[in-house]
Order: sequence, then C-alpha cells, then structure tokens
Amino acid sequence: MTRRFKEPAIVFGGGMNGLGIVRNLWKAGINVHCVTERILDPALLSRGCYRRTVIPNFRERRDLVTLFLRNFSAKVSSRPVIFSTDDMGTLMLSDLANTLKDDYTFVMPSREVAETLVVKTKFYDSLKKASVPFPRVYKVEEFGNMMNLKKMVHYPLFIRPTFSQRFGKMFKRKGFVAANEKELDHYYSLALRQNMDVLFQEIVNGPDTSLYGIAGLFGKAGEPLAFFGYRRLRGWPVMFGNNSLIESWPLSELSKTQSILIEYLRSIGYHGIMEAEFKIDSRDNQFKLLEVNARSWWQNSFPTKCGQNIVLKAYLDAIGKKVKPSEDYIKGLRWVDALGDLRSSIQNGEIMRLKWFKSLSRIRDFAFFDISDPLPFLSRPLWVAGDVISG
Repeated sequence: MTRRFKEPAIVFGGGMNGLGIVRNLWKAGINVHCVTERILDPALLSRGCYRRTVIPNFRERRDLVTLFLRNFSAKVSSRPVIFSTDDMGTLMLSDLANTLKDDYTFVMPSREVAETLVVKTKFYDSLKKASVPFPRVYKVEEFGNMMNLKKMVHYPLFIRPTFSQRFGKMFKRKGFVAANEKELDHYYSLALRQNMDVLFQEIVNGPDTSLYGIAGLFGKAGEPLAFFGYRRLRGWPVMFGNNSLIESWPLSELSKTQSILIEYLRSIGYHGIMEAEFKIDSRDNQFKLLEVNARSWWQNSFPTKCGQNIVLKAYLDAIGKKVKPSEDYIKGLRWVDALGDLRSSIQNGEIMRLKWFKSLSRIRDFAFFDISDPLPFLSRPLWVAGDVISG
C-alpha cells in the first residue's frame, strides 16, 4: 500500500474495534502502529498493522505507556495521531494528552469530558441537566438504603455498573437483569463482593429492532463533521448484548434524536469519534438515550463500506486537513458478526426460516472477514482460545 500521509497513527487496543481502525487507515495509505495487551490479537495480525507493540495491562500502566510514547516520538519526524478503542484506554490516554500535546495529537476528548460519558453516575447527571430523555435510573444513596429503593422499582430491572469495562471483564456481560426481588438481592450482593458500584435502570420496552445508533465525528474545534445512522436487527446476547446484525439507516428518520445528541455533546465540549445508542420506548414512542461511547466503536468499518469513513476523517482533522461535513452514505446495507448472529438467531428461533434468510441479504461488511486482509479471520479460533484460557 502506497504511503500517502507522513503522520503515523497509533491505535491503543485491539479486538474488532482496533482491527477496524487499522483497516480504515491502512487502506488510505497511513502507517498504523498497534499497541495491545497480547500478541494473539486480530489487530496485530492484520497486514495493515505496520508495527506491533505488546504492553500487558497497558491501560493500568501509565508509566510504561508514557515511556513508550516518548521513545516513539523520538524516532519519528512527524506528529503521530493516537486512537483509543475502549473506555479505560481513553481515560488513561486523555490524562496524558496535556503532557504529550507537543509530540502527539489525540483523537479523544479531555479527561473531564471523557469521564462524563464513561462514568455512568456522571453521565446520567449530565443527561438530566441537559434535559436529554433517558431511562429512569435509581441510585441507592437517593433512597437512603436498599430497602427503600426496592419499594420504588419495577421488575424486570437492569443492574448496570457505573464503570462498564471493569464489570465486563469480570462478568462477561453489560449488566444483570433481575426478574424479582430475590434476583435483585443476589446480583447486588455479587457486585458488592467484587467492589463494583452499580446503578438500577428501568428496562426500555421494545424488541432489539427498536434500538438505533448514531456514530460520528466532532472536530478539534467541536464542530460536527460526519454522521452515520444504523438500526439493530439482532444482538447477542439478546436484548442486553452487542450488535450482531445491523443495517445502515437514514439520519432523516433520526433527525430529532440527532439534534438532541449534537446539542448535548456540544454542551459538554466533546470532540473526537463517538457512537450513541438510543431505543424507542414502546410506552411513549420516545427515543431514550442509552449510551454514548467516547471513542471508536466495534462496527467502525461499516460506515466506510457505506461510503462514510469516519475514522479516516478523524485522522485528517487531527493532522490539520480540512474535512467537509458530511452525512452522505448508502442506506440499507448490513454488517454482521456471524458467530454472534448465529447464536442470536438460534435463541430467537429464527434460524433457517424465510425471514432469517432474507435478513442476511445486502450484507456488505463482516466483523472480522476482509478478503484483502484474511489473517485476522482465519486465526480467530486461536485468539478466541486465548481468551478462554486467560479467563
């Protein structure tokens, strides 16, 4: 691949997210350097990864990351651009941004803004202040004790962590669903034993297909530069899992929600790549904001296949190139995580039915497979096995 830009990119974190960033930039002629926790990572296995560095537990090793970045900047003549793939990495890197601002450009918000979106107590407080619709959230401290809180909630109830990534690594899920008081006590005790702070959130009524997302980019000056809309068709685990089949969706049908999102992110001073999830509440037909990721997201390769390379635009904005604001992309195309979607289809009872076959039409992007970069897909059994072995 011919190198078109002198400024290299450094991606902290791998997996599906890191792999997507690598491919988005590599195909545009950018040298991409990857930093991950392990050698068996799909991002490192990509032919688009120009240089590979493994730093175990790098999100908790600010000292090693700082040393790596100082050594790296001493070896290059241009100013590298840094991307993050997860919440913990974003918090750590945003903390380093002021210290290393003369040597690097960070595609992420300030530490304060990142915390507003990552730490869920701060997130919900900011939504309330900005009058953004979101599901009802209960905090133990608001009621004095757990007994008083249980008198106010309705079941089923979603128990979610105040800091999602640590919880996800521990329990391999986004949260717990309590169908009754007994389950609520059980899950709450389980979280407390692991020193996990949790919130209690009402469940927004409606199927998986009532969940929508808006991904985009806010430039260094905070101006909206790119947007992309999608709708979930299936997810795994069902209801409270990740997307397994999504479809590019017209922003014209999400215009009110998009306006609310832009106003909210501007109010907190956001810049960088973002992705937000909303769900239509069947009780009042209103979109409720569920999440805003202060970073790139898993399906970042999908907008590119639809004609909107958000990751590349973030890079170009970072190096000072003019980026024309755009909301133009192909609607109705689909992205799939084949393994997760197969499991979702089996649980839903959709497998091998006519509706299921039709749902697989117009797929243009896959979670790991890319004909021009096959190794991450072909080696997937190896690094999945590594995940199982490591815990």
